[in-house]
Amino acid sequence: GWVYFTLVFLIMCVGAFYIIEKSGLGDPLRVVNRFMIYYLAFDLVFRYMLQKMPVTNIKPMLYLPIKKSQVVNFSLGKTVISFFNVAHAFFFIPFSVVLLAEGYPPLQLIGWHLGIMALLYCNNFINIMVNNKDSVFYVLAALFILAGASQYYAWFDITQYTYPIFDYLYDLPWTAIVPWLLMIALYFSAFAYFKKHMFLDGG
Repeated sequence: GWVYFTLVFLIMCVGAFYIIEKSGLGDPLRVVNRFMIYYLAFDLVFRYMLQKMPVTNIKPMLYLPIKKSQVVNFSLGKTVISFFNVAHAFFFIPFSVVLLAEGYPPLQLIGWHLGIMALLYCNNFINIMVNNKDSVFYVLAALFILAGASQYYAWFDITQYTYPIFDYLYDLPWTAIVPWLLMIALYFSAFAYFKKHMFLDGG
């Protein structure tokens, strides 16, 4: 499965720029930014269905002189290097290389790339907090399905309000700090949640 999705991302990134360019939809980067909200939404749904939460046998550790915070940091750290995060690099890194080869400014591309990766890691920490909470997941999924249907039938286009956010990451590279701050806040939220519930009788 990992090999399959890696190949899918690689094929997408190689052809995405030139397919969009030849289709006459506009600047390939701006087109990707326009639909990035759906990419992030699909990523969150995909994670919820398939990404398994890291399991750590904490009982032996609780008898040892190891702080709870160390155990929680270790468990959360395992999610950072999971395939569900690494796989996106197989699309965004080659896509960014193509953009560089086509003459896009390096500094602006770095800001855009770092901002997008931070948002994907935000999805990672959101997922581990809402995992197994079906009510939250179904509400979020229903909202994004409704948004997609509304755009398809020309009732309401959510991308008109979201694409400027992703454009800012490119036009103003320093704004990449905002998703990174959000990612850090979500990490500490997940950290606090799991530390609070880490007891021998709590699993």
